[in-house]
Amino acid sequence: MEIFAKRRNNFPNKILFIGLLTLFFFSCDRSKIYEKYESIPNAVWNTNDPVKFDFEVKDTTQLCNLLINIRCSDNYPYRNLYMFMKTTQPDGKRAIDTLEFYLLDLKGKPLGNCSGDVCNNRFMVDHDFKFPLPGKYEFELQHMMRIEDGSGNLPMIMDVGMRLEKATKKIQ
Repeated sequence: MEIFAKRRNNFPNKILFIGLLTLFFFSCDRSKIYEKYESIPNAVWNTNDPVKFDFEVKDTTQLCNLLINIRCSDNYPYRNLYMFMKTTQPDGKRAIDTLEFYLLDLKGKPLGNCSGDVCNNRFMVDHDFKFPLPGKYEFELQHMMRIEDGSGNLPMIMDVGMRLEKATKKIQ
């Protein structure tokens, strides 16, 4: 009877250990350098309300990938999404890129990882690059869709995010 009691007392510790170990392995994202989402109020993104991200770059030798994350409704009314991405480097140098992402296929079926009526999309903007300077980088994303009513209000966009991750390519 005493042996059974000892086993029963160790059982919660084993479950706790296995749970913590599982949480550790699934919560680690070793490639992520930076990731942040900005919520779009009422899931209506106005072209005059750009989403801004900034982060500090310390290691200019690290190869990186830059991704844009879009969380939208599965009822998004357009096939694609046009954006301007304005980048400001630590020395003040600026660049503007035009981006186009497809959120629906040719038949109107939502792309990305959809659960219920929400679809998560991740788009590679640049890969295997190095930042030229250490310091603070600023990114501004602004949708550039032509809205029929002229309001600039793009419906069904819930969140816009940016992710910077370590590239898997090795430096030679």
